[in-house]
Amino acid sequence: MYQQGMLKVAAATPPIEVGNIPLNIKVILNMLNELKASIVVFPELTITGYSASDMFYQEAFINQAKEGLKTILNETTYQGIYILGIPLDIYGALYNTAVVCQQGKILGVVPKFYIPNHHEFYEKRWFHSGRDSHMTSIHLLDQEVPFGTLIFLEPNKNIRFGVEICQDLWATYAPSDDMSLAGANVIFNLSASSEYVHKDQIRRVAVLDHSRKQMGAYIYTSTGTFESTSEVPYSPHQIIAVSGELVAEYLSYDMVSNVLYADIDMEGINFLKRQDSTYRDMHFKHMYTYQFVHFNLNDTTSYTFDTPLNPLPFIPVNERMDAVEQVYQLQVAALVKRIASMPKDASNIIIGISGGLDSTLALLCAHQAVIKLNKDPKSIIAVTMPSTVTSKETKSRAITLMEFLGVTTLEIPIKDVLDPHLKGLSHEDLDVTYENAQARIRTLYLMNLANKHKGFVLGTGDLSEIALGFMTYNGDHMSMYAINSGLPKTWVRMLVAHYQNIYPPIKETLQSILEAPVTPELLENQDSEEAIGRYDINDFMLYHHLVQGADEDKMNFLLHHAYHLTLKESNDYVTRFFKRFYASQFKRQTMPEGPKLLNFSLSPRGEYRMPSDIKKT
Repeated sequence: MYQQGMLKVAAATPPIEVGNIPLNIKVILNMLNELKASIVVFPELTITGYSASDMFYQEAFINQAKEGLKTILNETTYQGIYILGIPLDIYGALYNTAVVCQQGKILGVVPKFYIPNHHEFYEKRWFHSGRDSHMTSIHLLDQEVPFGTLIFLEPNKNIRFGVEICQDLWATYAPSDDMSLAGANVIFNLSASSEYVHKDQIRRVAVLDHSRKQMGAYIYTSTGTFESTSEVPYSPHQIIAVSGELVAEYLSYDMVSNVLYADIDMEGINFLKRQDSTYRDMHFKHMYTYQFVHFNLNDTTSYTFDTPLNPLPFIPVNERMDAVEQVYQLQVAALVKRIASMPKDASNIIIGISGGLDSTLALLCAHQAVIKLNKDPKSIIAVTMPSTVTSKETKSRAITLMEFLGVTTLEIPIKDVLDPHLKGLSHEDLDVTYENAQARIRTLYLMNLANKHKGFVLGTGDLSEIALGFMTYNGDHMSMYAINSGLPKTWVRMLVAHYQNIYPPIKETLQSILEAPVTPELLENQDSEEAIGRYDINDFMLYHHLVQGADEDKMNFLLHHAYHLTLKESNDYVTRFFKRFYASQFKRQTMPEGPKLLNFSLSPRGEYRMPSDIKKT
């Protein structure tokens, strides 16, 4: 199952019986015939069972395993690629191998490199290492089959996968490390891992770290509790990780089979590899000579996600509160450093307060920063600058915040300056000129107040507004330090909610800010999301375009699955997002400094490089 760069993979643990090859063939066939993934990996020595011990010496047993593989090749209705574990006698030496198969054909055979022979493992009693083999092909079931160091290539879809077996993962320099340098972007691991206290944690960390350093997907499956427990129990652990992040996991000690599915964004993986200069420096510096084995995957028009797409991809699914606390601490620490680096007689903070989400977060962060520096909250000069369209509710919320925090409070209505200014321009329309004039006059006041009070202007705009260009050039676009510039709107909401726990007396005020429509209040009854669309959907597109490299077609596909939008709705969102994003680069080129708090930034100096006159077609 493949569509729009999404590859569905599976890790399977069948209910085998050690040594009972006919039964094992049946359960493997049953699993295969019900699969809905493009590629599936089974555990180490799937067909025989890992703990068959000295039965591996018996020629009849080895031949029965090969006949079992032949039965699977001939009888399965599964159209995708499946990877099975089997012992193979090759010219008198027994190898622990993975056979990669598709539609009656053996695409290749990969031998295990590192044969464990310590603690409970005793594999060198039976198996030969494939690490130093010079064979490039073998004859198996009337097929001439590639053997050894292989990478399986789907050139039309830019998928390149490698296979390693159990202990190979634990090597100081794993075969998959070498495969990744040769271009592999997905690794499958067939394993039979013994279990003891906390080994699941060690195993998880190992898989995550391999996917991180190899900048790809790692799909791991282990034989289950169906193995012999005469000496040790075995784990049914299944782990799927992508670029250091856990995508899916299964671990149960019940005597049940399982198939773990995951949807892998192959375009996102390849986008990451192209970005990373360290990977480029190491690329092709691999030890082994690889054969590239071609295969084909068919597209599907009915792709379904096994794990629903996260509609808030910037927000971690697991350990969310830990992440919120960390971002809160980082943002405050960044501002503490900025204040501490200023001359002592010029470190006051000047900030415009509207009573909306962004300025609320900036003010709360500033208050925490001055507390950590043992400074007087009065060093924060908070300024409300109401116009004729400013609502009583937003102004009231702003005043409540400022009074509770004990900051210096200023109120400067802008009407008496705005009206003569517009009159001097002979401008009377309530249009973008009218809106931007208000924003620029407010910024002018803040900048001059910074001079007067020997301080710096703290910007309030967030990453979502920066991405969409929803800010006035040389108005709210400008400050001396943009404290929210590393946070999309979805994160701003979470942090303001977090501050409810830090400031219980103003919890209701903060809740009313969270519930209020987002508005710049430059016109009557103005709602930002009516103009640019919902912020959660815009943040979704921002993530998938800049972090995962999704284009317009793929974005439509993702929006449909994440938000169940109609084709017209998703097209409208995508068209508007890409138009606004690329047309707004000139604003980002001159944006002030601000802390990077997530895994990407739009800073023109620190991360995102793009000419202002780019023409995106």
